[in-house]
Amino acid sequence: MKGGKNDVEQRQVTRRHLVFYLRVFDGMSSRVVGHLMDISSNGLMLLSDEPVPVNEEYRLRMRLPTEVVGSDEIIFGAIGRWCRQDENPDFYITGFKIQDMDDETEKSVSQLIEEFGFLD
Repeated sequence: MKGGKNDVEQRQVTRRHLVFYLRVFDGMSSRVVGHLMDISSNGLMLLSDEPVPVNEEYRLRMRLPTEVVGSDEIIFGAIGRWCRQDENPDFYITGFKIQDMDDETEKSVSQLIEEFGFLD
């Protein structure tokens, strides 16, 4: 369940933390999977109330801030790679690898990172 050394070594794209947490939903339902902690063009990390099963494919939907031009939400496929308890034992952190993202969604993510992201 916990991410290992190889997960860190395989990460080749710099992740950006966001100024605020965006809610991420399961597909078209209203069930919140978690809140976005950081994102890159290849993956994302969510903070959630419950553990998220790993090695499963998800269709994730994220509502965007009004400042991101083009759309008010994005939908993309991702697979849960690891999940561990947060420093606060009431929460869990899950890493996802983005599986498929169309060009327009990728542009929205790039703009989100550019406008609201910061490096650690």
